[in-house]
Amino acid sequence: MLAAGGITMIFPFIWMVSTSLKSPLEVLSSQLALIPAVKKYIAFEGRLEQVEFLVDRRLQDEVSAFQGEITRSIGSFADISLEAEKRLTTFFANSLGEARESIGTFFNKYRSRPEITAELDRIIARLDSAFLSLAPEEKIPVVLRDEIRGKLAELGDRFRKILLASGYGREDIEVVIVGRAEGGGEVTTISADDLHYKRFLWRNFKDAWEAAPFARYFFNSIFIATAVTIGQVITSALAAYAFARMEFKFKETLFMVLLGTMMIPKQVILIPDYAIISTLGWINTYYALIVPFVAAVFGIYFMRQHFETLPQDLFDAASIDGCGRLRTLFQVVLPISKSVIITVALFTFIMFWNSLLWPLVMTNTPEMRPLQVGLAVFNQESGTDWELLMSASTFSILPLLLLFFIAQKQFIEGVTRSGMKD
Repeated sequence: MLAAGGITMIFPFIWMVSTSLKSPLEVLSSQLALIPAVKKYIAFEGRLEQVEFLVDRRLQDEVSAFQGEITRSIGSFADISLEAEKRLTTFFANSLGEARESIGTFFNKYRSRPEITAELDRIIARLDSAFLSLAPEEKIPVVLRDEIRGKLAELGDRFRKILLASGYGREDIEVVIVGRAEGGGEVTTISADDLHYKRFLWRNFKDAWEAAPFARYFFNSIFIATAVTIGQVITSALAAYAFARMEFKFKETLFMVLLGTMMIPKQVILIPDYAIISTLGWINTYYALIVPFVAAVFGIYFMRQHFETLPQDLFDAASIDGCGRLRTLFQVVLPISKSVIITVALFTFIMFWNSLLWPLVMTNTPEMRPLQVGLAVFNQESGTDWELLMSASTFSILPLLLLFFIAQKQFIEGVTRSGMKD
């Protein structure tokens, strides 16, 4: 059950990565696929454009038209029950849908005309055989059966005429450029050597990176998250040591008050915070994104819990050696608390890497936007370019994954130790 839950939680990430490697048409296709299909491309007007063989498209259009003819023939035949008519219509809808898919799959690679003719004949033969096996079961009248078989044979003849008229050969190929702004109807003739077959469109990452100033967004996020992380680790260590190992008046009351502030939603104090930052003249500056967060209650609480588990003998020995409070903290406590420090740093870095609301309110120029705000703006500007949006989302999360895998041992150890008592 845990494994199934883990797979379920990671599936959206897998889907995001998969979508980032697909072509625009495949992303918008009604046929969902986790692994991108192999697609055909040509170099056209300075960029790589997805194409389909023109004869392939005409053959598939012919199958769609034939489905309508079959449906009308079945519906106009009086000597057939309503239930048999529905089942027969469903059968041809499914069978012809499979035929269209089979044609598209077969045309995925460039083949000679005899090979294509043989494949089309096999498709018609499979349709005819499947229909013959269904006819007795559905008690289809002989007249309707012969009419449908005649239409199937006619479809085979239409296939051959389309193939013959297309001039499909080894020297040149007619292709239609799909997905262009003009509507995807532009036809051109190319050499077979000019075709490029690709499954994964790695260029989506390059296009997404160049579609917005992501280099600046990355710099801002790295700078802000790193500065806040360093600040919180230092202030949390100092405050946590005081609450764990020093005695002063109202210590427990003050600590409870600090914990109580964690219960206040950030949205509630957003307007007062904005007023303070505006008064200081920090709007759209790094000060607004860093200074208010250099201290955090979570880090203080997390480190305090760990410091309380350390043996008193360590502090007694440090005191005997003449160490003061700060020297004890920096030379005795922190060196043996690396896992907890890394855990706090990792939590803080991830939190501010993913921060959206505060930077969205405090910044108003692209130069100051961190990554998550940049992604939100890019989402609005990119419209239906889902492959670019998924590409941008993928490379924005990679630093966090890399950071976690590097520090996962210390992270797990820190979470475990923070709740242990000796």
